[in-house]
Amino acid sequence: MSATIELDEARRRALAKLARRRKLPLRRVLERAVDEFIDRSEEEDLLNTSARIARQTGLREAAAVELVRSWRQKQSVKKRS
Repeated sequence: MSATIELDEARRRALAKLARRRKLPLRRVLERAVDEFIDRSEEEDLLNTSARIARQTGLREAAAVELVRSWRQKQSVKKRS
């Protein structure tokens, strides 16, 4: 899937400067930014899910986080198979 993104001038300059500093194509910098946003969003979802499970089950939040993380890893392995 391909999409066009319009950025204001300040953001475009900042990204171009970063790309030059890291000696990367601007496209790669944008891809990394999107990947990082997706990862952070998934982690936020995990924390929210874990907190909800902890409240519902009476588990400590850390235990709920580990349960959800383990389940997601198993799902990820199944998708790859």
